[in-house]
Amino acid sequence: MTLQRVRKDVGAFCRKDVGAFCILLPMTFAAADAVASKDDKALPLWEVGIGGALYNQPNYPGSDVRSTTSFPFPYLVYRGERLRIDRSLQGILFESQRLKLDVTAGANPLVKSEGSDAREGMPDLNPTVSVGPRLNLMLSPRGLPYNVWGRLAVRAVFSVDTSGWDIRQQGWVLDTSVRYQRPLLGEKLRLSLEADISFADQAYAAYYYDVAPAFATPARPAYSAGSGYAGANLAAGLDGRWGRWRWSVYGAYENLDGTVFANSPLVESKNDFSVGFTIGWVFWQSKRTVTPKNTSPGNEFETPFFGL
Repeated sequence: MTLQRVRKDVGAFCRKDVGAFCILLPMTFAAADAVASKDDKALPLWEVGIGGALYNQPNYPGSDVRSTTSFPFPYLVYRGERLRIDRSLQGILFESQRLKLDVTAGANPLVKSEGSDAREGMPDLNPTVSVGPRLNLMLSPRGLPYNVWGRLAVRAVFSVDTSGWDIRQQGWVLDTSVRYQRPLLGEKLRLSLEADISFADQAYAAYYYDVAPAFATPARPAYSAGSGYAGANLAAGLDGRWGRWRWSVYGAYENLDGTVFANSPLVESKNDFSVGFTIGWVFWQSKRTVTPKNTSPGNEFETPFFGL
């Protein structure tokens, strides 16, 4: 059913049943038209540029040691039919206006034990790469001035020892999330809100939160984590496109109460906060354009894959 047909049917309903209440409806449909035109806007097939990122976050979820990290990264965007690159890697298996099934890859940085009282004397944790399928389902009706998407992702996590390129699987993670998105100034400014709940198997929890007997101390007893609930996350972000500039800023809160590793001596705080900012400048883009099939969420809350 087209937006024009909906407008016609609702208008008839207003004249017949609710009269003056529907005076506000033209504004709603005007906003819907703006969103529809945004959804249908063609974008370059690929973009190349340079970017910079600035993050302040705990060394790992539950750590009371925070670090501020800044780094440059190549700004790469590719909007292919089956392959997408935008902070993370995506392989598209199926896509329609309301449903997208893909395989994604992301990464998390090295966790250093130096400077952490909880991990003193323990080895550093290698950076990890995660890969797995993700289902994206649009929950809100089309034609609204906002959209809501549900996500379900399962990822296998691998640690990478870059000194010898030793790659080992470190378990599985399941994430469920709901994302609200609303354009505020067209493509120049967009608001995103997300709620996320995570679950992890024993191997993944052990990688971050186990304490082997060899590293036990009077203040840090040996500990073995289980599998199950791994935390809840609330995030808010703004992002936009302005000429050749691309930018995003976000803040996130994570709660670890009730997690399967909450009693680990390596968990020093059950309330974590993170903030991040990225900016990129595009100096080369394709003349060929593509039209997105849907408004499925981007990766504004993820660390740029190519920046690690």
